Amino acid sequence: MYQYTDRKNRTLADRVNEAAERRLDQGTERDRAAATALLADMLHAASQHGITLDVFDWVKDLPGTCYRALARRRDPAERVNAVVERRPDGGTEQDRAAATALLADILHTAAKHGITLDTFDWVTDLPSTCYRAVLRHRDLTDRINEAAQRRTTPGTQEQKAAATALLADMLQAASQHGVTLDTFDWVTDLPGNCYAAVVSPLHARTTQWATAS
Repeated sequence: MYQYTDRKNRTLADRVNEAAERRLDQGTERDRAAATALLADMLHAASQHGITLDVFDWVKDLPGTCYRALARRRDPAERVNAVVERRPDGGTEQDRAAATALLADILHTAAKHGITLDTFDWVTDLPSTCYRAVLRHRDLTDRINEAAQRRTTPGTQEQKAAATALLADMLQAASQHGVTLDTFDWVTDLPGNCYAAVVSPLHARTTQWATAS
């Protein structure tokens, strides 16, 4: 394999490791080895034109580019897992499996049109989109629980139940206008808004006044 040390005496493997450590998922040893081999072959080709890694460093992070390119070529399950690891909620195994299945089915259909995951990577993060879609498809109670978990103080079961009932009634009213929760998800976090309204101090005071009267 093509060997090279840059002007700071770092090897190609060192450079790829640094690129991996800058990423949230950081990848596997296999990812790093594959990216190092890719970088070596590309630099070997470039050396025939008098171009070294030091020259590329002035215009592009080539080690980082090689690492990201290899990370993008992971299979659907690995791509979805990488998405989940970047999220604070972590997701469940059921969520990961559902998102992987959704991604696989979309890619199977897209392949009939000559479109691959590599093609999608130029325009959108499809694995992440699939995972978010799976989370959005949870039932109303799950959506309220998710909203509660994002808050510093998660609240009580009674508050969650009240927020779920509020959300259900608001969606029932919206359905008469052809508007669903999926529609709201494009413009606002309605489950989060319902939960915030229920746990707000103003709602608590209003409830106390109503009870007192």
